Formats: sequence, C-alpha cells, structure tokens
Amino acid sequence: MLVAVSMPAWAQQGVQAPAPIDGEAVAPAATAIDATKLGVSLSRIQKNLRIAEAREQASHDGLRLEFNIQVFGKAPKIEVLNGIDLVNGAVPGTAPSHSQYIEFVTPQIYRSPTMPVSAFAALAAQWLWNQSKKTQCEEEIANYRALVMQGVNVSAPRCTQ
Repeated sequence: MLVAVSMPAWAQQGVQAPAPIDGEAVAPAATAIDATKLGVSLSRIQKNLRIAEAREQASHDGLRLEFNIQVFGKAPKIEVLNGIDLVNGAVPGTAPSHSQYIEFVTPQIYRSPTMPVSAFAALAAQWLWNQSKKTQCEEEIANYRALVMQGVNVSAPRCTQ
C-alpha cells in the first residue's frame, strides 16, 4: 500500500518546471539540447546544407535548371466491411450456428433423410392396396360361406389369405 501511494511522488521528482509565460527568464540548462542523444549527425546535416548553398550560388546562369518535385498521392480507401451483410447474413469469424455445427460434424451418409417422401407415399399406397384387397377377400369368403350354408351351389372364391 505504501509503495502504491509513494509511486506518484517518485514520478514527480524528475519533472521540470512548467514553461515560462510571456517573457519570463528561462534557465539556460532547461533549453540546452544534447545533439548526441537525438540519433542524427549534425556534421552531416551541416555538410549537406553547405553543398546545397554552393549549388544555389553556382547555378546563376540560365542553362543549369534544377527541379524539386514533391509527389503527393491519394491514400487508398480502406473498406473493412466490404461485401459483408451485417443485417441478414452471419457475422464472419463467429461461432457456427447449431444447424451448421450438426451439418459439419455429422457424416454425409447420416445427414440424408432415412426414407424419401416419395418412397413413403409409395409404401403407404401399397399398404392401402393390400388392406383393401384383404378386406375384399374376406367379404368374398363371408359371402361364399353364407351361400354354402343356404345350400346354394357356388364355386369357391379365388382369393386366399
């Protein structure tokens, strides 16, 4: 706790006094800049300035033309969300939905329906046909028995169960 409280006091010890306002005297030590710490070579800068000055003095005649060209370009437009539908589509880089995850994890053979609807309809139609055929056969047998019991000479029914 003491270290945290005393930390701002340590940081303030290296701070210079604020800049003078409107003509107040400035201490010479505060304005002195050490050029060796800037990472530039003052001798090279002075040499290039002398060369530039010599060129300007030597180029008084009209035959020596010197042009300085500065090229400015327009920065390309950065489109972060180009082509992404944030209203209706999924957000890129997010987790998949439940159905997408199930589709990804489940093998293709198990993803298809177990029985197509057309096959189910055909099976149902066949079952109804068999049921109606069975009911018709039972009616024929019942009619045959009734006629035999009455003593009528009738041929046997052709259907079998």
